[in-house]
Amino acid sequence: MGKTYAMLEDAQRAHRAGADVVVGYVEPHARPETQALLRGLEVVPPRQVAVGGATLGEMDLDAVLARRARIVLVDELAHTNLPGSPHTKRFEDVRAILRAGSDVWATLNVQHLESLNDQVAAVTHVRQRETLPDAFLSQETDEIVAIDLPPEELRERIRQGKVYPRERVEAALEGFFRAERLTALREIALRETARLIEDRRVDSAGGPDSPVAPAVPSLGDRLLILAAGWPGDERVVRRGWRLARSLQCEAEVLHVPHGDAHSAERLAELERICDTLRIPLRVLPAPAGRGGLEQAVAAHARRSRVTHVLAGAARGRRPPWRPSILQAIMERLPWVDFIVIGDPSRAPGEGEGDG
Repeated sequence: MGKTYAMLEDAQRAHRAGADVVVGYVEPHARPETQALLRGLEVVPPRQVAVGGATLGEMDLDAVLARRARIVLVDELAHTNLPGSPHTKRFEDVRAILRAGSDVWATLNVQHLESLNDQVAAVTHVRQRETLPDAFLSQETDEIVAIDLPPEELRERIRQGKVYPRERVEAALEGFFRAERLTALREIALRETARLIEDRRVDSAGGPDSPVAPAVPSLGDRLLILAAGWPGDERVVRRGWRLARSLQCEAEVLHVPHGDAHSAERLAELERICDTLRIPLRVLPAPAGRGGLEQAVAAHARRSRVTHVLAGAARGRRPPWRPSILQAIMERLPWVDFIVIGDPSRAPGEGEGDG
């Protein structure tokens, strides 16, 4: 949506005003207008990495740190670094640059925020594999600028060949860049910017900075997110994270392993998403006996003094949280609010429904 172009425009103004600006890494994408804005700016040459018979460029972090510029430009914050890099992700490189004393101007697409992964996939039908922890924006940024371009204006730029080569224009316009998808992404981006600004306003009033807990918790609310150890847990955790932000409360994920052949693999993925979103994860030993699961969950909820419980809807023939189990947990916790989120994979197709 023109984020690199906007960053370079600001960099040119700062450079003309006498600021020490260096390009740490920018993706010009062979776009003439973007390449023109690089003229006159000092560029740290990228590190060349051989990957599968091709040579690709990667930000040379050591060279950027040695340059010690006042302002460093870094494109595509959610990028996954090539093999041999000091860090796995580019935002980790940015953290190192900040710690060294430089300011960083960086760019990010809204679809790369971890907590929005499911929401964006539902809109675009494309699952983003490269993501950025929301906590990075909450903890590391001093200013957030929304680059807003009306969808039809962006589509016109694509038609003119200013974004992609001519041979890719039609596929782009009929795929990811359809007008209704861009409109939805635009709304998501504006809402997310407003939320981040509100978080900053609340934090500036005082109190500890936490990726989940607010500066001033609302009446001591606590959210327990139930992860059943089945596919779809990541969506439940992301939804829980966003609910915790909305409630301005603390959150915790509770996982009860099933002990099947895929338990270890699913737990590793659950640990990854919880680590990314900075949500505590507690693994509850699988209880034995009839009614053991609901009793164990209810006992943990009481010990943790939770006020809300979030669970995913039952899926297929092996439902993680069957209505009977959830009902039994609810009966043991009558003072707790329960939220059960639906399963988008079971939504009625075109022409289906109640009619």
